[in-house]
Amino acid sequence: MAKTRMLKRYGLERSAKILIAIGSLLILLSWFAGAYYFRLTGKIALFIVPLIFTCVSAVLLLIIRYRYTLFEKYPYLMNLPSLFYHIGEQKGTNNQGIAFSMIFTVHALVMAFLGFLSLILEISIGSSIKSKLASPFLYVYLVIIAILCVSVLLQYRRIYIKFMK
Repeated sequence: MAKTRMLKRYGLERSAKILIAIGSLLILLSWFAGAYYFRLTGKIALFIVPLIFTCVSAVLLLIIRYRYTLFEKYPYLMNLPSLFYHIGEQKGTNNQGIAFSMIFTVHALVMAFLGFLSLILEISIGSSIKSKLASPFLYVYLVIIAILCVSVLLQYRRIYIKFMK
């Protein structure tokens, strides 16, 4: 049996907690948008988008909450960047634990963006049904996804600069 790696446990960064709160609030707002458009159109299908994004966010929250347990007991489930491999080469579990916690800030960032996408998608679908026109938000989705990709890369760069230099 392989040796289990134990890291010093740290709480989430403040920015991760804020991003989780923002993501949760945006998911909640998408439920309210769905309810609003449901009252106008009577289409129950409007609740599919918030339901899907709520489930994905719940899985992300569970991963964030149990990140150390997952890494220590089931390392094969973790899909972390090669950055963590390089951090693992450093001596001292303090830096490794801090870096590990910082990596999960990226998960919180993704959750916040998912909440925003859920809200925009719900408003887009609802307004399309209400007005019987095509969705005007197509380019907004592409911009949000591009911003998410850049944000994730910048977060990983921040971690790299902090621990590799």
